Parts: sequence; structure tokens; C-alpha cells
Amino acid sequence: MTRHHSKRSRSGLSAVFAVLLLVLLTFVSGILFYNFVMQNISFATNTFNTQMAALLVNSFSINSTHIVAFLQNTGSALVEVTSAYINGLITAIVNLVKIAPNAIGSVILTGDFSPGSTYNVNLCNIFSTVVTFQVSF
Repeated sequence: MTRHHSKRSRSGLSAVFAVLLLVLLTFVSGILFYNFVMQNISFATNTFNTQMAALLVNSFSINSTHIVAFLQNTGSALVEVTSAYINGLITAIVNLVKIAPNAIGSVILTGDFSPGSTYNVNLCNIFSTVVTFQVSF
């Protein structure tokens, strides 16, 4: 005796295979995405920790239009200052600031500074605040 499989039963079997294939594809994609995200988090954490511990304020000066800060990079990686805030407000950085390991670099900030005032300066990189200090004029 031979059994005949109807077309309806064969189309149901192909739908099951399609669903299984989609589940497998989703599972593999999830594993690949998880590995990608974990590698980026690990890289960002290592870079952040290196750069946070790397900068020290060597000295600074202030006049009515500029604050000049000299930063020493004590770390083993290049540090780039990307933004600056004075009293919580973003301010312009005049020069491109990339400080090599074991080197001193200057950051020149523009603004309108008044004698007798104290300013809170935050110099930031792409991860977070790199260094914070106060300047009195």
C-alpha cells in the first residue's frame, strides 16, 4: 500500500522548516550581536579607565579673554580633549588638543572673564570628563 501525501500536508512541512530556519537565524544573529557589543564595551571601558587616570593639571593662567591650561599626560595612550565647559556652559577650544604619553599639552579656552571671579573648568574627551579644576581671576 502506498500513501499519497496531499499538497496541503507538504506545504505545512515547508512552513515548519521556514520557521525553524528563522529561529536558527535569529539565534545566530543574537550571538553575533552580543559578541560585537561586549567587545565594544570592553574597549570603551579600557580606554576610559586609561584616559581618566592619565591627565594632570600642571599649571594654568587666565586673562580677560582666555584661560590657558597646561595638562600632563601621565598615561600610556594619546589623549584628545574634545570639549570644554566653564561653569557648566560649553566654551570654545582655540587649539586642537592631542597630548602624547608623557608629554605636556596646552588647552586654550575663550570667554569673557571678570576679575574677582572663580570659574569651574571641565575638559572632556569622548568618554567623559577628563579633568576638572577651578580658576580664579
